[in-house]
This record gives sequence, structure tokens and C-alpha cells, in this order.
Amino acid sequence: MKYYALAFGMTIAVALPSVSPAIAEAPPAPRPTAPALAAPAATMFDPARHMRVSEVKVGMKGYGLSVFHGTKIERFDVEVVSILRNFNPQCDVVLIKCFGPYLEHTGAIAGMSGSPIYLHDDAGHDRMIGAFAYGWPLTKDPVAGVQPIEYMLKLPTARRDTTAGVEPSTAPAEAPEPASGRTSLRAGTTMNWSLAEAGLLPGPRRSPTPLTAIAAPQSSPTISSFAGSGDAIPRLAPLTTPIMVGGLSPRLLEQFAPIFKAYGMTALQSGGGSSGGGGAADQPVPVLEPGSVLAVPLLTGDVDLTAIGTCTEVLGNRVYGFGHPFNNEGAIALPMGSGSINSVIANLQTSFKLGAISKASGTLTTDQNVGVAGQSGGIAPTVPIEFAVSYADGSPTRIYHFQSALHPRFTPMIAGLAFSSAVTGASELPQYNTLDYEVNLEFAGGQTIHIENRAVNTSPQELFGAIGMPMIAASENPFRRVMIRKVSGKVRVSSESRDAQIMDVQVPRAKYQPGEVVKAFVTYKPFRKPEAIMPLEMELPHDLQQGTYQLVVSDAPRYFQDEQQSKPFRFTAEKVEDVFTVLRDVATIRMNAVYLRLVRQPDGVALGRTALPHLPSSRRQILLGAGRSTTTAYVSSSVKVVPTDLVLSGSAEFAITIDRSPKVAVGGPRPPAGKSETSPPTAKPEETPKPKTPASAEKPTPREPSEPRPEKPTE
Repeated sequence: MKYYALAFGMTIAVALPSVSPAIAEAPPAPRPTAPALAAPAATMFDPARHMRVSEVKVGMKGYGLSVFHGTKIERFDVEVVSILRNFNPQCDVVLIKCFGPYLEHTGAIAGMSGSPIYLHDDAGHDRMIGAFAYGWPLTKDPVAGVQPIEYMLKLPTARRDTTAGVEPSTAPAEAPEPASGRTSLRAGTTMNWSLAEAGLLPGPRRSPTPLTAIAAPQSSPTISSFAGSGDAIPRLAPLTTPIMVGGLSPRLLEQFAPIFKAYGMTALQSGGGSSGGGGAADQPVPVLEPGSVLAVPLLTGDVDLTAIGTCTEVLGNRVYGFGHPFNNEGAIALPMGSGSINSVIANLQTSFKLGAISKASGTLTTDQNVGVAGQSGGIAPTVPIEFAVSYADGSPTRIYHFQSALHPRFTPMIAGLAFSSAVTGASELPQYNTLDYEVNLEFAGGQTIHIENRAVNTSPQELFGAIGMPMIAASENPFRRVMIRKVSGKVRVSSESRDAQIMDVQVPRAKYQPGEVVKAFVTYKPFRKPEAIMPLEMELPHDLQQGTYQLVVSDAPRYFQDEQQSKPFRFTAEKVEDVFTVLRDVATIRMNAVYLRLVRQPDGVALGRTALPHLPSSRRQILLGAGRSTTTAYVSSSVKVVPTDLVLSGSAEFAITIDRSPKVAVGGPRPPAGKSETSPPTAKPEETPKPKTPASAEKPTPREPSEPRPEKPTE
């Protein structure tokens, strides 16, 4: 077998005369003959065009290329100050000082990441040494770090097939390595992954999880002192990636700013397109070339989110840029294209560019420590998002359309942002509001999740948790990465608060027989309305044994909390299909409902996700003694869901006695109103009935089923 090396065309570099510190129009960048796509990555380095770090000497001079306004590539002068050996693992960084009116006034500029730097060699030729990529905040002199081009040209640019959207886990099922959460192995072959412990379980909560805890990566290489981490001593760090934002209200942008910061990005309200900067419709679309704007559109349509950087090198249809990671995800598939710059904003902390994309013209395929790379031609797939928003006051229905980049971490955040922007598109939400929403999530492989719920006085965290967390669970589970394909939904906005507080619950009787109906009377206080009473009924199971049981009347968060504590197996998965089963199960929990739970005996056993309730004691002990790690005991319960028009908050619990004899006592004591701290519901047979304290909004302290409860009720 013969191997052939593809040679580049001869490139003649001409030494330019020295120029004044003023920025001059850039000379045409040296262009090689386009290599064939099949060329190995090692052949991308051209000694006639590129320079290695080993050739760099302190005091060498040269120039850089970047766009400061419109699409015109301009030149600034540089001088080598030093070489920082092994600054990154097995990678050096070239330290330079910059000259010219822009940089001497602004310092390093966010958005310049990737600007190619050329040095004059001993032969008088100008060769590319690398990409402008690092900087310090609050510096008096425009000093920056350069990522050597010899490292960047090793980045792969081949596209991956993302049309299927379902990728196998990189680790075998026997030894998974999930990004978060705890897993266990059954008999060394089956993995058991808890969505709750991984923090990826949506559902009603009293205090929504902070957005940064949900959406942001556990660590990001671009988070740095330059990005505003607040270190006492500034460090040379990758420049932040400015995100141009259009179509968002300032308030919503402020609420989502922590997420962008957690990804090492700075969100800037700049509008969705260029004006006066060469991006007009009658202007030609700029091409991607060294020094041009490299734009990555994350969201387009009624809201625009575009990351702005600079293109470092173009070899044939291969494109390299940034000089540092975007999000360090490895293999990616994000749209990219050329763009324009509206202005450079000088800032004491961090100067930045304001820009916009001109036209998507390719795909970024690689995101690693030394930069990003991709190919021109062919656009990466995107996710269509559509929301219809109607209003109770009769205002016209508004329909919002978006196209989101397809990314395991960005897409959930972007979808949540699109949802929030649609809800607040016509105006900010009223101070007191109620949202009734339905959302359909369509995933690769035919998986779907339908979410329908009501939110009162909601927040971006709650809206994101409803639609973003299922996407994260689908893409970040340890079985297979399943990507979202389409998001659609409708929302109705009312300018009133349809919620109520449970003030008191009365259960007139304390003793019952199996099969009887328990009657409860819930006194609740709607917002700015008088108190009212809601009668509830629950038929007791006919197979109840004699003893004392716990009856809980609660809101959705308390019910969800009790389910997680009493039946943790319900929220675990052994395969990717189970992940969607759990997500669909949780989506059925409505906020506008009352939940009645009768806690039965501790007679249940779960084998993995399969529940075996009401087992005889002998069979229960045999299963628990089998030595299987995924066999767990649990307390079974009977639940009745009563839909309501209001979102209720509060709960109460009682001890009732089942007496299988004909004689039934009447007139149990009335429990106190409100909430109190209590243990998770458990049933204890053969105890005398005692009134229980109402349940607290806080998480109860777990107790063993056999532990006695306090005998004195709390007032």
C-alpha cells in the first residue's frame, strides 16, 4: 500500500515596511493552495506559512489582524515579550505587547479571540505564530497571550452525523461513567441511575433550583478572573466570549446572566443584526478568512443569541478560530458563519466588541483547549421552537418562532430562555400572575414528553425546570445521549394570582373500618379573597389490616417530596427508556391539585423499578435476604388526586385507626392548622390514634418506620 503526502502550493511572503502605530488596512493574508479533505491533520502545518514556538525569540515584531468596525480587517502591531513555557499542559503561550490606537486605549478586547498574529522571521517573511487568545483585566498596557497555531492545526475538523440524535454511551453499560448522580450495578450487569440524586429530576418544588445549578457545567475552562471571578490577583486567562443578545428584555437578560457567566460568556444586549457596520442587506456577505469575524449563532428568530470571536486560519474548507475553548465540549456540531462588528466598547474591566452574524455558512465540529475548528459549507442541524401566548384580558395571541443550536448543554438553557422570552414578549409579567402552559418535547428516536401545568407568580427557574431539565436528563444520562428535536407549546397569561394557603384541615372521625369513606374538610384562604371550605373524600382499601395509619392531605410539593422519600426506586432508570418513563411520570404531577395519601404498612418490596406492594411477610423477607443491591423495602400507600382551580400550598397529617370489628368510635380530636416539621409518612400498626401536626414546607427528617412518633400534638 502506498501513501501520498499532499503538497501545498508555494507561498511567497514579502516583508512589509514598518508602519506607524496607527491601524492600517490589512494586507491580504497569505493564502495556500486548498488541500484535499482527506489530508491528515499533520500536513496542515505549512512551514512557509506558519511558525513554531521553537522559532520565536523575544523582541520579534509583527502584526495581528482583526475587525474593529464593519467587516474591514485591520492591522495592529505586536512585539514578543516572552514565552510562557508549559503554560497549559504540554503547551506554551507566546506573550506579546500590542500597539495601535484601539488596543492601547482598550487593552485586550473580548471578541478578538482568534485574531491571527504574524511575526517577521529572520528571512524577512511574515508567518503566522498563532491566535490572540489570553488577557488580563484592568491592565495598563495592552499585553496578551497567543495560542500557537501548531497546536490549533491538530484539531480535527471532520463532521459527525448528528441527524439521528441518539448516540451510544462511550462507556460500557457494565461500568458507566455518568457526568453526575449515583449509579449502582445489579449482579455486575445492570446499572441503576437515580435522576433525583443526579439533580436532574423536574417536578414541583417550594424553592426552585437556581439556574446556574441546573444548566451550567460542573466546571468550565473559560471561567476565569478575566471573566470576573473576583480573584484578588488577576490571572492571564482566556478572553471571555461575548454573546450578542437581541429580542430580550433587560430584566430577563439580567436573570439569565449568571448562566452565561458560568459558561465563561458575557451576554451583551446589542440587537439582533448589524446597523451601519457593513451588515446591510445591500452589502456582500463577508467571507471567512484570517482576521474576519467568526460568529456562532446559538439562537435565531424572535430572539438572537450569537457568540462573537475571530477566525484564525482557513485552509481549504477547514476553519480554525478563537484560540481557546468555547465550552471545551470536544466533538460538537454548532452552526458558524461570518459576521460584522458594530463597535468596540472600551471598559475598565473588560473591553468588548458588539457584533452580529451575517450568514451561517458552516459547522463547528471541535471545541478543545486550544481553540475551535470546523468546516465551511453545510449548516449544522437546529431545533425548531414555537410558542403561542394568549392573554386572559383579550389581547391578541402572539406566536413566537425560534431556531436553536443543537447542543447537549446549550439547548436546554436556550429553550428555557426562549420560553421565558415568549411569556414576557408583549410586556413584563404582571406583579401577580398565573400561567397555564402546555409544552410538547419531541426527541430523537420517537420519544415524547407532554407537560401541562399551572404556575402562579412564576420565575425563570420554574419555567426552565419544567422544560429544560427533561432535555438535560435525556442528553446527560449514562445510557445514551438522546437529543431534542422539536419544542412547541402554548401559554395563557392571567393577571391574577390563583393560589391559596391551606389554613386548616378537619377529619371528624378517628376510627374506620376497611372500605369506609374518609371525609376531610380543608379550609383554605385564596389570595385576596375570603376563606372557603373544600370537602374531600377518600375510600379506604378493603384489605387494610387492623392498626394505626397515617393520612396526609397535602399540596403538590409535599406529595412529590414524600414520593421521593418513600419510593426512591420510582425515580431511577436502568435503561434510557426508563429515563423517559420517569420524566413522563413526573410530568403528570399537577400544581393545581390536592393530594390525599394513606400510608399503609411497610410491606412493599421493589426489584429495581418494579414495585411489589402488599407482600406477605415471608415472601418479603425472602426477597430482601436475596442479596441483590437493587432490592429495596418501602412503605406502600394509597393516593387520591383531587384537581382544583387553585394552586394550593400547605399540608396536614392525621393518625387514623382501622378497627375491623363492627364497633366504631366517633369524634377524634381536631388537628391544628398550618404547617409543622414532620417525618415522612409511615404506618405503624397496633397503635392508639393520636392527632398529628400539620406538615411543614421544609423537608422532613427521615425516620425508620418502627420509630414512635411524638405523643404530644403541636399547637
